[in-house]
Amino acid sequence: MFLVKLFNLIQGYVTIIIEGVFPERFLNICARRGIYLWDVKRTGKLSLSANASVRGFRLMRPIAKKARCTVRIKKKRGIPFYIYKHRRRKAFAVGAGLFVLLLFVMTRFIWVIDVTGNDILSTETVLENLERAGLKTGMLSGKIDTEYIRDKMMISLEELSWIGINIKGTTAHIEIKEREQKPDLFPKDEPCSIYALTDGVIQSIDAQNGQRLVAAGDVVKKGQLLISGALDSKTGEGVRYVHADGEVMARTWREITVPIPGYAEEKVRTGRSKSKHMVKIFSFYIKFFTNDRISYTNYDRISYVKKLSIGKDMVLPFSFHYDNYYEVEIIRRETDRNEALDIARSEAKNRVKDILVVSSVEEESQDTLKITYECLENIAQKKAILKGETNDNGENT
Repeated sequence: MFLVKLFNLIQGYVTIIIEGVFPERFLNICARRGIYLWDVKRTGKLSLSANASVRGFRLMRPIAKKARCTVRIKKKRGIPFYIYKHRRRKAFAVGAGLFVLLLFVMTRFIWVIDVTGNDILSTETVLENLERAGLKTGMLSGKIDTEYIRDKMMISLEELSWIGINIKGTTAHIEIKEREQKPDLFPKDEPCSIYALTDGVIQSIDAQNGQRLVAAGDVVKKGQLLISGALDSKTGEGVRYVHADGEVMARTWREITVPIPGYAEEKVRTGRSKSKHMVKIFSFYIKFFTNDRISYTNYDRISYVKKLSIGKDMVLPFSFHYDNYYEVEIIRRETDRNEALDIARSEAKNRVKDILVVSSVEEESQDTLKITYECLENIAQKKAILKGETNDNGENT
């Protein structure tokens, strides 16, 4: 698409207005005769606007007469018209031509690498491995061997299960999928048993390997043996040890006490602000400020980057960086009881945010809020097996 736009700018084109009772008939005749029109828009009940090449416009007079329409030029665009307008300023025209040529050359390189789908791997790690595999910014897009890079990445990063590389314009889109990470403190060939991570009531137990020592409804204590890796030998000669594996879901209770705040803090902007602007050209920064120091004690920083691009994927190695600093004043104000309780509840809830909460019971005093959460969680915890471990009563010898 970019190359088509660039070609149209180089050869020049016109924006035309088509007026008549049936302007659609004019478009149909142009299409049958191979005259290309683009960006066709309706501007009124009996009028349309469109773009056409200079050559195409010259062929439209008999078509307009046949369709009983009038065609007029609204605007002329492109390098030929620009050069003609500034024909007496040859140096300026030559400079404009060189700029367009430079712009065209720069679109043949990769300037942006966009990585998506990574949760475990950091973007920096992915970019470093891509560079070692042969993909980095500043490379000619036509020289990139995506299959070779894909194979190298799969070998160098064991966390990857799949990687896709799609080159569009000056952007390399990298989409990755990571392997599911199952935390296991023990290698599969090392014997271990499963113990209770905390007190609870067993809801369900799935013993994939090992001897199950508890059942649904049992009350267990923290550290109690749940699935034993010590099994009776099939030959009757002592005990054999295996790698116990499984999931133990239990109802647990978490008691959390938090203070009820008498005040809340708010940020209020004072009206003072400071801005810092930079231009990045390739990997070089040009600063438009001399003092880096921010004198505000408390401030909000809002940053954004505007990249120079032609379309979505044709990003050029030029960007504008804006940093705005707004001074804020921290104001402490008294809270009413309901607001203070909401703040305390939010703090308590944050402490169990990674656990499934079934229900909760609150007890409040003047200064504190105690919340007892009933949770449902996997309490299985693997530990190295003890050689004297037995499996008859769930206890260690």
